[in-house]
Amino acid sequence: MTINPKDYDLDELRKMARERGSGDPRPDEGDAVGPDPDVEWDPFEEAESGADDGFRARLYRELLPLAAAGDDEKPYLSTLPETHAAEFLVFEWLEFLLLHGGFRGAQNALEYYESVEWVTEDVSDDLRDYLLGIDDQSAPDADGLDVDDHLLSMVYIAKLAAMN
Repeated sequence: MTINPKDYDLDELRKMARERGSGDPRPDEGDAVGPDPDVEWDPFEEAESGADDGFRARLYRELLPLAAAGDDEKPYLSTLPETHAAEFLVFEWLEFLLLHGGFRGAQNALEYYESVEWVTEDVSDDLRDYLLGIDDQSAPDADGLDVDDHLLSMVYIAKLAAMN
């Protein structure tokens, strides 16, 4: 189900987001949405959760114009653009992957993006070549990539595809 945010006020959107995140796809009207009342409230934890929701919302907003343009044919990125701006974007993206996933995690992510046809084999090979030239000493203890990291990678892919 897709919704148009313009059709709802902010409180309705927040309620739908909380219901969606609760794991129960259709909570009853009488059910309380939110934290368990017996659990002590931690404003720091709530702020972190809100930051994640805001981050993800910003990523989706960046992808919306690209989806509306109809550029949804796979692979999304068939060639790397040959401009300085694109090269800068590639290095920024790969540095992000290294910081969050380490060298092995970044390589695994590129393999994954190729397997799900976000990028072609040629693009994946080019990105791995770039990756070899980046110093990965800054992230020796990277935790690995999560869903938001892959979503951000999709934004990078979409931006690079739009440059072609």
